[in-house]
Amino acid sequence: MYTDQRKDNQPLELSRDIPLAPFTSFKIGGPARFLTKARTLEQLKQALSFAKAEGIPFLIVGGGSNLLVSDRGFDGIAIRLQMKGIKVQGNRVEAQAGVDLMALVEHAAHWGLAGIERLAGIPGLFGGAVRGNAGAYGSCIGDVIERVHALRADTLELVTLARDACQFQYRNSRFKKDHGLVVVAASLLLEPGAPQEILSRAEATVRKRQARQLQCDLSAGSFFMNPVVRDPELIQRFETEQGTHCRDGRIPAGWLIDRARLRSLSVGAAMVSPRHANYLINTGNASAQEMVRLAELVKDEVRASLGVQLEEEVSCVGFIPAGPLPS
Repeated sequence: MYTDQRKDNQPLELSRDIPLAPFTSFKIGGPARFLTKARTLEQLKQALSFAKAEGIPFLIVGGGSNLLVSDRGFDGIAIRLQMKGIKVQGNRVEAQAGVDLMALVEHAAHWGLAGIERLAGIPGLFGGAVRGNAGAYGSCIGDVIERVHALRADTLELVTLARDACQFQYRNSRFKKDHGLVVVAASLLLEPGAPQEILSRAEATVRKRQARQLQCDLSAGSFFMNPVVRDPELIQRFETEQGTHCRDGRIPAGWLIDRARLRSLSVGAAMVSPRHANYLINTGNASAQEMVRLAELVKDEVRASLGVQLEEEVSCVGFIPAGPLPS
């Protein structure tokens, strides 16, 4: 059974009307009505209890690397997870949701534990990586999860879910579908190996990412999920052009956006990256509305020219779903 190692039971500290832009990699977003930090499980429970008592929604903010917040902000309580404990026992590593993902990769390498080094360089926190089943280069975190500890927001019950119960899919999981299940910690089952070899693979992955020169952009990484494509001619075109096999029928969204000739398309200060077509970037002072409008244009053009429907990987918060976007 999972237990929080820290016993810091200080009362909840609430701030009001705090802009969320500084806490996101886009640097976009209006204020949260309330903002707090959760350094322990007890503080997280306090924050969720406050949300329930006030009748307001809650938003878990990790590294903010997969988050687009509305210009209006978030009319609820934003909870910054800062639970950062790590334990290792044999081939098992248990980490809390607030652990930096890259730090976890490096720790595992130094301990001689392999299995997550292909995730090196992915920004954000461990909890968000579990929630979104983060992955890269044919590897995803759900592959090595043993179990996940989560808090039910309505009852504050701590539950432990085995990997199969987590419903891991491509960039998805049970926790992404069920907002009321908050990832608190998870354990990974890794494989023993030579620390230097594991570290070398992690460093090579980071260099591969850095070679694309994307780390300086204000973005949320890949904006769209790689879609499953049914058109055999389009699949053949991709495989011929790229000299690679189409894995599980999925074609990279960036390749599709390229084929639709959308690199450098812009709406205000929001732009399709000229270096990677699946990165939508803030060139300086983009609004959330401009970013959403750009995303809609990209989806419309890819659907019209290639017959493929793109779906956002980025979580969009605080937007009113009704009605068309202004032109």
